[in-house]
Amino acid sequence: MNGVSRYRNVQVMTADKVTLVIMLYDGILRFNKLAQKAVADGDIKGRGTHLNRSLEIIGELANSLNREEGGEIAGNLSRLYDFCAMCLTEANLKNDASMIEAANKVITELKAGWEAISADRHKQESPSAARSISCGV
Repeated sequence: MNGVSRYRNVQVMTADKVTLVIMLYDGILRFNKLAQKAVADGDIKGRGTHLNRSLEIIGELANSLNREEGGEIAGNLSRLYDFCAMCLTEANLKNDASMIEAANKVITELKAGWEAISADRHKQESPSAARSISCGV
C-alpha cells in the first residue's frame, strides 16, 4: 500500500459518519469526472469502469439508509439516489455525458447539504472547546 492509499485509509477509519458521506459524494464526483473524460475520448471501457464505481457508491449510500429512523428524509434520499443511478446507467448505455452532469448536479447539492451539517457541528463544538481551554488558564 502506497502512502496516499494509507492516508486515505486512515481518513476513512477515523472519520465521523457525516464526513464519510461527504467523502463518498466526492468519490462519485471524481469517478463521474473520469467517466465524462472517457465519453469525450471515446473510451468505452473507461466510461463503464468509472460509472460502475459511481453506481457502487450510490448503491452503498442507498443501502445504508435507515428508513425507519430517517422517515421522509431517508425516502427522499432514496429517490434521489435512484434518480442518480438511472442517470448514470443511461449515460453508460447511450454514451451521454449530459446524463452524468444531471447526476452530478444532484450529488453536488447533497454534498453541500452534508457540508453545511458538518460546519454546524463544528461551530457547536468550538465554543465548548474554547470555554474549557479558557477555564483551564
